[in-house]
Amino acid sequence: MRRRDLGAFSFLLAALAILSGCAAAPSSATVIRTLYNPAQEGFNNVLVISVAGDYATRASLEREVVMELSRMGASASAYYTVVGRNPQFTRAYIHDAIRSRGFDALVFTRQKGQEQQALAPLRPVGTAFDLFGYDYSELNRDVRLQESQAITFVTEVYDARMQLKVWSIETLSTEITTLDALVTEQALTVAEQLRADGLINR
Repeated sequence: MRRRDLGAFSFLLAALAILSGCAAAPSSATVIRTLYNPAQEGFNNVLVISVAGDYATRASLEREVVMELSRMGASASAYYTVVGRNPQFTRAYIHDAIRSRGFDALVFTRQKGQEQQALAPLRPVGTAFDLFGYDYSELNRDVRLQESQAITFVTEVYDARMQLKVWSIETLSTEITTLDALVTEQALTVAEQLRADGLINR
């Protein structure tokens, strides 16, 4: 190979290496299972609820989780499309949604720590959070999700007929620079984990 051709070839390799580094996928969220039963059967018709962030962020997260589950062949609906724009999060609305659409499971996502025990000392929070047992009115308030920081979400699956939590994970995102990227990463991570653990029937 001639010297000039060799120089051009070397430049091309360097350029490809730089482009490859720039195109590297962002770090995926870290997943911690907090409730998991390998024998748990999958569900056929899922209602996806998010209470993280303001209405636009909540709707976006619900929509993207539904989109990812639909790509996997699952049947899923976003809470805001069933209950209405900027829907309140109450047990009554959830029961109405289940009855009207025949959902057999709920996928429920929130920012970790959004529920506050100080507002109701006898009400369980954290891993003891009970979607069907109590109202958590503070979850209806907008919460500004901060960019460029570590943020943890909690996602739980409830059997709608038994009104029982059957699965839950925590997902930690770091170094996310935009809310769109945060929502996309969380939605993809949740959907992939649901599929991996056999919670969604296709």
